[in-house]
Amino acid sequence: MGSDMTIGRWILDRERVTPDRVAIDFMGDHTTYADLARGARGLAAELKQQGIAPGDRIAVLSANRPEYAVVLFACALGGFVMTPLNWRLTAAELAYQLNDAEVALCIVEESRMAQAKAALELAGVDPPARPMEQASGGDGEFTVDVADDDPLLLIYTSGTTGNPKGAVLTHANCFWTNLAIDRVMDVTTFDVVLQVLPQFHIGGWNVQPLLALWKGAKVILEPSFDPERALALIAEKRVTTMMGVPATYLFMAESDRFEETDLSSLRMAVVGGAPMPEDLIRVWRNRGVALVQGYGLTEASPNVLGLPPERASDKVGYAGKAYPHVEVALEALDGAGLIEGPGVGELLVRGPSVFAGYWRDPKATEQAMAGGW
Repeated sequence: MGSDMTIGRWILDRERVTPDRVAIDFMGDHTTYADLARGARGLAAELKQQGIAPGDRIAVLSANRPEYAVVLFACALGGFVMTPLNWRLTAAELAYQLNDAEVALCIVEESRMAQAKAALELAGVDPPARPMEQASGGDGEFTVDVADDDPLLLIYTSGTTGNPKGAVLTHANCFWTNLAIDRVMDVTTFDVVLQVLPQFHIGGWNVQPLLALWKGAKVILEPSFDPERALALIAEKRVTTMMGVPATYLFMAESDRFEETDLSSLRMAVVGGAPMPEDLIRVWRNRGVALVQGYGLTEASPNVLGLPPERASDKVGYAGKAYPHVEVALEALDGAGLIEGPGVGELLVRGPSVFAGYWRDPKATEQAMAGGW
């Protein structure tokens, strides 16, 4: 089962304790925890037989699908590193990431196979491409010693300072960031979590969905975001919590169905990715929904700051305090040192959820981790 913090333990535990509970509801099709564990275990064994070794990178190009979760847990069990690819990128941009990661296998949704082949034609690597729809393996057994500090995810940043850099997130990073957010914006075993964020983004895993699967909750997984459908799902599926970016909640609030939709089940909605306009927070508050803000970044897995739900009304516009197990500080922009009390500066973060470093880029890693922060 791996060490104490390895993510593969989560799905094996769920298979033993709540095998028949629905883990993922995808367009009305149900995947149980037993289905998810069986598929992940079988895929990990199959990939090992095909020569994929622990530490090898497996790229995924797909819209949101239950099979994406199968691949993640297969990587967790087999010691592989999942590299989610943003399907909005051009072939050349995808080729750069495929080359940089030196991927050993691509798992691709059938409808995006042409996009993947175009990227591979430009890339210097030539991994086999496997259809995402065939991601679940058969029954198989294997033994792999996976450690807490082994890499699980290689997620590329937006590349604001040049070419995108690959952030390496370990099993322990994912363990601690999920534990941290759970201690402020908890997900319970009875929750119904709506996931509309893409699975190629860190928020599509470590801001509720992966935590929900740890807890044995149900994830309502959508292939993409549609505001009117999201509202309908909240009422129909009795969604209790969700996460989105400000645009998610803006488009939902602008829908003609917003005022008439039954939102009574939605106890908490998390927002991140950008500051939330205060007027929009009040629009949702007037519908009885607590919109709680947070701040994070991929390099912190991503959860850094979070606003407790009970402060959503009197701290409108705030990103909250540092999560448990996360430390933050403010450094003066002139390099004069840490600022005590209110001020303007650069936010520093440290803790067990902070990434292992940038993929094969020790210089960038050293610059990012200067001073132990």
